[in-house]
Amino acid sequence: MNIGLGTANFGTSISESQAHKVLDSFVERGGTIIDTANNYAFWAGKGGESERVIGNWLKTIEREQVKIHTKIGAQPIDGANIDNSEGLSASAIEVAVKASLHRLSTDYIDVLYAHIDDKSISLLETWAALSSLVHQGVVKKLGISNYSLPRILELQNVIGRHDLIPISYAQYRHTIINPLQDADLGVQVCFSTEIIRVLREKNPNIKLIAYSPLLNGAFEMNGSLTASYACDGNQRIVNKIRKDAEHLEVSPSALVLKNISDQGITPLTMTGKVERLIGNIQLLFLN
Repeated sequence: MNIGLGTANFGTSISESQAHKVLDSFVERGGTIIDTANNYAFWAGKGGESERVIGNWLKTIEREQVKIHTKIGAQPIDGANIDNSEGLSASAIEVAVKASLHRLSTDYIDVLYAHIDDKSISLLETWAALSSLVHQGVVKKLGISNYSLPRILELQNVIGRHDLIPISYAQYRHTIINPLQDADLGVQVCFSTEIIRVLREKNPNIKLIAYSPLLNGAFEMNGSLTASYACDGNQRIVNKIRKDAEHLEVSPSALVLKNISDQGITPLTMTGKVERLIGNIQLLFLN
């Protein structure tokens, strides 16, 4: 199934019992990608809650049934301000990964992402430390999230010059409409045609992951676009999705996720309700 389960609010606004039901349902329907981060959800808790909930759930299944994707580098040192984060120095990576493994109750991570770019540390130091984890077997694959195009190009050069582990995954903000040119998305970076081209040029088999594809329910009949996306052109696309979904007798969210999957990009969907999960992924079932 070309979709992943987002878990940012597990353990905070979504209770552990609710989260476990959603995780069970996702796996029962053929899902394998469980996406989290060490700083989820610091805005509603302290960070680490999502990983801990997933770790408790992992004890109830065979570990090999799922692929755990987690991210490091963006956990606020003070628990509140992402501008003052742990970063991606070699020492910070060592501490963060050890803590994530403990919370996840596992001895390996399937995909580890550099969550946001740490420009205070050389790309060589960061990627050499991450590559070492792959050589140790602690991490299977490496990914990036929210890196700008110039930094991607620089990182690819560093990887090539020093024979480091390649970028196998890239996770960016993405949906079927574009934000306004002057939209302030903070540290979040959207996929662009140029970013995708450059990533695939160096690694044709790279897996692209889309976060926030449903814009917090904006495509649903009672949803609305936030200021970052609100314009006549985007609203026309939303209206068409709603009309097409009604004709197909599916939810608009299901159709959005299917459209993104058809682009060759794996979307993430997050919910605390099993029935909403089933509705969202109904066009992507394996079984």
